[in-house]
Amino acid sequence: MASPPPTADIRADIRMLERSLNTLLNKQLQQICATNGLATSGVKASLQNRIKNALHESCGKDPATYQHIRSSILAVCKGTIATPQALPQSSATTSYSAQSRGSAAPGYPYHGQNSVYQQQNGYSTNGLSNHHSSTMFRPPSPNDIEYKPSPFYSRQERIGNVKTCEAMSQHRNSVQLHVRVSDMLALQKCVDDKSYRVMVFCAGDLQGAQDISFPHQSEIKVNGGDIKANTRGLKGKPGSTRPVDITDALRLKQYNYANTVDFTYALTSKKFYVGLYICKTTPISDLVAAIKNRKIRKETVIREISDKANDPDVGVTHLNLSLKCPLSYTRLRTPCRGTQCKHITCFDATSYLQLQEQGPQWLCPLCNGPAPYTSLAVDEYAKEILEQTSESEEQVTIEPDGSWRPQSSDKGTRYNGHNDQSAKLEDDDDLLIISNAPSYNPFVDSTFGTPMRQFATEVSTPNGGAREPPVPPRSGGGTKRTAEVIDLTLSSDDEEPVMRPAKRQNLGTEQHMSTLPFPNNYSV
Repeated sequence: MASPPPTADIRADIRMLERSLNTLLNKQLQQICATNGLATSGVKASLQNRIKNALHESCGKDPATYQHIRSSILAVCKGTIATPQALPQSSATTSYSAQSRGSAAPGYPYHGQNSVYQQQNGYSTNGLSNHHSSTMFRPPSPNDIEYKPSPFYSRQERIGNVKTCEAMSQHRNSVQLHVRVSDMLALQKCVDDKSYRVMVFCAGDLQGAQDISFPHQSEIKVNGGDIKANTRGLKGKPGSTRPVDITDALRLKQYNYANTVDFTYALTSKKFYVGLYICKTTPISDLVAAIKNRKIRKETVIREISDKANDPDVGVTHLNLSLKCPLSYTRLRTPCRGTQCKHITCFDATSYLQLQEQGPQWLCPLCNGPAPYTSLAVDEYAKEILEQTSESEEQVTIEPDGSWRPQSSDKGTRYNGHNDQSAKLEDDDDLLIISNAPSYNPFVDSTFGTPMRQFATEVSTPNGGAREPPVPPRSGGGTKRTAEVIDLTLSSDDEEPVMRPAKRQNLGTEQHMSTLPFPNNYSV
């Protein structure tokens, strides 16, 4: 028995779907074919005809198959299809339809196959260009919002729908999001694997790749408890805000528990869009390991040094290379720099990534130029220097030909080949160490004896004063002062008893003695 002919509504629906197929790319057509069990090989026209034939064959005799094919087409074209009459025929609309693909409708994974970047990083980057924004007949959906990528996490799936936060110039407002494991089994990953986290994302626009941007006055509560998080980032630094991790506040081990996420904001002059996502985080140790696979060759660095030395406008004879990280002030462990940086000084990869994880700016700490994660590489020249120097070495001197020497070798040369210990002893002219072996010193028995003997050699003068011990005359002003010798071999038991010096009389009173009242038995 032949199937009844399709009705007028079904024919109009098929024409709408066929026009939609003409706007899709090969990867999108292949996704539709794979979803419906059709062959995915062939050119674009073959893929389109294959899907169209399946629509015509199933529309009358197999309504369930027809609805399945129809739903898969609408899912890929989500946000670009309204009604058959609303679909324009211009090339601008075709470009928009091809570019407005984002996350799939419910029932389709957010990390679908319609984007190469989506397969690699876990979230879509197919934003809307400014060129097509003026020709759009319908604004993009908040569910298709695109965020700038980060090496620290990748968005895997969206939890529910993205909420729109209307502008509130004078009052407070709240939006509520719900999280239940029974509604989304992918949340079980966050329980089994700690690298999967539930994060709150927020943006202030829908078009193009967005930075994380929360309203200036906002707060997040999960199940009634406050979440302490920095939602402002660094002052005056767009893009330095991180998504808010709320995993630990959710009750994900309770399968049917309805977690509530309340987002409260105030004093906004534009709309914001807030949503929840399951993200896969990447530890810094893994990121550093990936940086180690990208190298700046030693020969390249030496050539850069030689070119600068030969430049007549620079006139560099030698330069000093620090072996300390400018961020942590500790010795470099993984010396790296951006491939676009013109300097050879490096910073430590771990310290740099820790700083970017707190507030991403991706600027070189030395030249303030852009240094994104993908441009970081290990400097093999600096790595070799670190491997061949001691842990205490902080700086090396680099010659124009690329050769280098530790700073400690410069100090040894400055002291005519003496080692560092000899140099330190020559610097300290106030300390002499005396051995137990007897040695002749002409000053031991006079001025430079021990302090106890110095008091014992004082003698009284006829007028009752004390004569100071003789002091050898100072030599010329250009010579060093003679060091004081302290005999460390003497024992306190062998010392002579202390003889206190006689008190000196005040001779300045003799001229007034006649006016003083003396006793009768006193004669002058």
